[in-house]
Amino acid sequence: MTMKASLLIRLLAEVCICVALVKSASACSCGASAHGRNAWENATQVSQNSTVIFEGTPVRFELKWNLLTAKDGELIPAVIPSAKDSNDSAHMVITFRVQRAYKGELGPEVQLNTGIGGGDCAAIYATGLNYLVYAYGPNVDQLGVSMCSPGGWIGAAKVATNLRYLRKEQPTVADLARILHWAEAGSDAQREKYMRAAEEGHRRFVAATGRICGTLVRPDSDELRGSIAFLSTQGYLPAGYPEASVGNDGSFCSPDLGPGKYYLYFVMRTEQSAVALYYPGVNDVAKAKTIEVAAGQTAANIVFTAEAQSAYSVHGFVSANAKPDPGTNIVANDVTVLLIRSDGDRRVWYGEKAKFILPKLAYFRFDKVVPGRYAACVTASGSGWTTRKAEVNATSHMKIISLQLGHAK
Repeated sequence: MTMKASLLIRLLAEVCICVALVKSASACSCGASAHGRNAWENATQVSQNSTVIFEGTPVRFELKWNLLTAKDGELIPAVIPSAKDSNDSAHMVITFRVQRAYKGELGPEVQLNTGIGGGDCAAIYATGLNYLVYAYGPNVDQLGVSMCSPGGWIGAAKVATNLRYLRKEQPTVADLARILHWAEAGSDAQREKYMRAAEEGHRRFVAATGRICGTLVRPDSDELRGSIAFLSTQGYLPAGYPEASVGNDGSFCSPDLGPGKYYLYFVMRTEQSAVALYYPGVNDVAKAKTIEVAAGQTAANIVFTAEAQSAYSVHGFVSANAKPDPGTNIVANDVTVLLIRSDGDRRVWYGEKAKFILPKLAYFRFDKVVPGRYAACVTASGSGWTTRKAEVNATSHMKIISLQLGHAK
């Protein structure tokens, strides 16, 4: 699995309340997965190049990261969350229920690895929908997908040819039509035809999904800035979930959501305060209410009351056993402290650069940390660095913690 770290590192350094408040696919670019003369030849090529191919529905999304599973004080690699080709990096495991297999020896369920979102090429799927999936790997137990993988939602126009090929149906005239270069005669008409098919596919997608709309109420403040995340109870990518901004009048409306149950999570951060609450206005996910989404329907008139909550500071020191410099693969400004909420369904992330005040001692500070239990660690971009996980309970007052950064000598 290949993932890019640049966007996430920049995001963590901005000390935002959640890793996904800034999301972009621009850090990941995809080339053509096939180079056939027509859509039918492309379908043939992607089929030959894939390890497994199946139709299925995602039923579970799990974040895998040793920082969250390690015990307090346990030594772990000090790698950035989505470090390229690192077995210690954060990644998602998505479990699919297989409806129909075309290639590979598959059981009733299959697990696929992908990124966590936020520009690392993660593949994003909606709950309750069927997909055509092409996955790659050395065997069926080590499969990966990305946003560049072929396939997609079953009702999308772009997968129709692939489905006909896999189901051993006869190709249509359009399947066998030569793909024209953008400057060739007739290319404009071909693009227009593709656009019409895509628009029709979008209409089908809207009919297969639903939405959640409502109003955010803040009795204690006139500030209504912020965003609401719509988090599936089956799991979600930490930086790849659907969200919507809150309007000036407090109104919000989700993007198209796959059928299923969702938590609503409101996040706002200003110079003066921070708010992070579940619908109907609670900090604890165990007390949160879910909203069910059905195909072709909108759950409307949802009233989300978000009152002010206390926020605390967490600060402390990082002690290193070696001076961060080019000789140890990193320099001082490459060292970042992470504070990641470990309770509840929503991972709240904070990141701050450690400021070295002595050659082997650095200081860090987080302000306006919302209440909860957190996992803290140090990350470094170079190889050979380790850290120890520290558990932090930010529930009543300012916390002072000590972290370690070690280098194999």
